Amino acid sequence: MMRISRSHRNSAFTLVELLVVIGIMGMLMSMVLGVQRYAQSKSNRSRVEGQIAAFAAAAEAYKADNAVYPRSAETDDLSSLTSGMGAADASAYKPANLAFYTMLSGDANLDGRPDANESTGAGTAASAPVSYYNFAPSLLQIDSGKVVFIRDPWGKPYGYSTKRQKVLQSGLQDDPSAGHNITYDFWSTANSDANERAWIANW
Repeated sequence: MMRISRSHRNSAFTLVELLVVIGIMGMLMSMVLGVQRYAQSKSNRSRVEGQIAAFAAAAEAYKADNAVYPRSAETDDLSSLTSGMGAADASAYKPANLAFYTMLSGDANLDGRPDANESTGAGTAASAPVSYYNFAPSLLQIDSGKVVFIRDPWGKPYGYSTKRQKVLQSGLQDDPSAGHNITYDFWSTANSDANERAWIANW
């Protein structure tokens, strides 16, 4: 019996051994999670770059029909510079973002579908606004059945500004402090609202 008992004690893990194993497992898990976060961030950035390129193509189509890039009072007021209105707070992007969506989507009633695709009401094919871009549902933040903004992969609104374009079209001298591009600025804060260097943008 003594021999069996001694063998049983020798085959058991000591507290120190258990702590070492748990520590190694924790280190491995943190490494895996770090790699996963990096891969997710890289994937999100690639998606944003593709989306901005697609939005730019849609804006060019809009300009071909309307002789001006998508503009509204909301997009003229928003600045893309860190010293401008709302640059450190993505929630301030929503009005200009929604105006951009309305102009490109052909969805005047903000239900997430181009009005030309609806069979009833004022949004018939004959009277519906032109749709320049088909927004996937995953791109739209919808609350109570209405689109409230175009969202990036981090769930935040894209920024869209025509403030510098407004200056030029008003016949005033160009003002670089009004924005980065003379046409329009489009960007995602990439979940780093206050760090402009981390943003993904068309400038």
